[in-house]
Amino acid sequence: MNKKVKVGIVLLVVAILAVAGIIFAKKFMKKTEKDNGKLVYVQSVKDITGVYVGLHNRYMGIVESQEVKKVNKDSDKKIKEIKVKEGDSVKEGDPLFSYDTDDMELELQKKEIELDEIGSNISELYNEIDETDKQRETVPDDMKYSYTSSINLAYQKIKSYEYEKQQKELEIEKQKESIKNSVVKSPMNGVVKKIDKSKADSNSNNEGMYMDEDMGGGTEDAFITIMANGEFHVKGTVSETNLASIVSGTPVIIRSRVDETMTWAGVIDKLDYEPNKSEGDDFYGMNSGEGSSKYSFYVKLETSEGLILGQHLYIEPDYGQSEKKNGLYLSSYYLVQDGSDFYVWARGKNKKIEKRKLNIGEYDENNDSYEILGGLTKEDYIAFPSDNIVEGSKTTTDMMEAMENGALDDMGGDGDMMPDGVATDGDAFYEEVPNDDVMPGRQAPGVMIPDNEIPDGDVLLPDGTIGNPDEPVDGTESSDDQAGEKSE
Repeated sequence: MNKKVKVGIVLLVVAILAVAGIIFAKKFMKKTEKDNGKLVYVQSVKDITGVYVGLHNRYMGIVESQEVKKVNKDSDKKIKEIKVKEGDSVKEGDPLFSYDTDDMELELQKKEIELDEIGSNISELYNEIDETDKQRETVPDDMKYSYTSSINLAYQKIKSYEYEKQQKELEIEKQKESIKNSVVKSPMNGVVKKIDKSKADSNSNNEGMYMDEDMGGGTEDAFITIMANGEFHVKGTVSETNLASIVSGTPVIIRSRVDETMTWAGVIDKLDYEPNKSEGDDFYGMNSGEGSSKYSFYVKLETSEGLILGQHLYIEPDYGQSEKKNGLYLSSYYLVQDGSDFYVWARGKNKKIEKRKLNIGEYDENNDSYEILGGLTKEDYIAFPSDNIVEGSKTTTDMMEAMENGALDDMGGDGDMMPDGVATDGDAFYEEVPNDDVMPGRQAPGVMIPDNEIPDGDVLLPDGTIGNPDEPVDGTESSDDQAGEKSE
């Protein structure tokens, strides 16, 4: 092989290697670019710190009247007409429903006929006694005994008929009273809370007409439930797992589900130790499997001004989280600790994600938050920490875009921004982290929403609230504002 051929072969090999290197480099660069290009969902620090985020359990509650009465249906009667509907205001003495009196009147006539028959039987027996007594006077002495026996037997029958007569007269009196009281009236001023129409044509095990809810059984067995006008209290629901955390006298904060800045103060007044009747519960829209027992507890309010009967609320223990603090405080869940240093994943000036060191101040144990002295302002945007965040990745404030691109896959599912290892069945959240990663006092926020409390069309938002992501609320950006903050 001559020298020129050898040189040509070497050059060909070098060219092939160069082409292969270029192809590999391009593929590697594309892979790196793809990794760094995964969207990261970020939120405004102003929005995060403007919405309550804490470590406390949160229970669902509903505004109710402090006095509730249930009106039961007579098991022996048929309903003719229901004169009210749910939500109606009623006064004491207003008609609620009426019974069908046609059958009762026929029954009354039947009983009166039976009473007349009894009276006729008694009269006939007395006539028979008189006739037998006259005949006894005309017979020989040895035959009088049989006549006397007949007379005694007749008197025994009369006594039996007299007893039947008394019973029948009581039945007739009761029937007349029932016809007279065929219209059932409200026992107090209030609002019709519930009408169980399934009981209109069914028998009831309750013989009493009016019962207080505290007498047992709640309102499940009532035909009509009425809540009194006047002062309200809040009825909450707690799972069996968290039952020990409900203690009478514990201060609580009642928080509006629509505007969490609206709050009312109160204390836990009492707890029902009989479990509620339930077929199971849904937890954040997912059935938790085997149903857990639920219990009701009641909150006495300092004031009920601004509350509406039937309004749904949050109930949370009052550990001072509503107190206003000067400065910027950020929940520990957004912080990454590396030794003694603290960082956040923040959006940089080029709108790419960056790991930013913070100057940390005091720790608020009650609210599981740290004072931010430097490195972050309310105008910044930060991401929930994840091991899969790559520095330099693009950012977005559009949740739908983030969900479509898988930016929320590592944040607890469906964009709920909750840590892994959450408990189910209405219990509080707890995060499982290695011992060397645990921050002082770090616990998971306890946002409890049992019993299928996410309405149709709403979702669990990243700040832990429920709502429509397309509708702006106070303190958040509108869709137009967010348009300018999408990925670039």
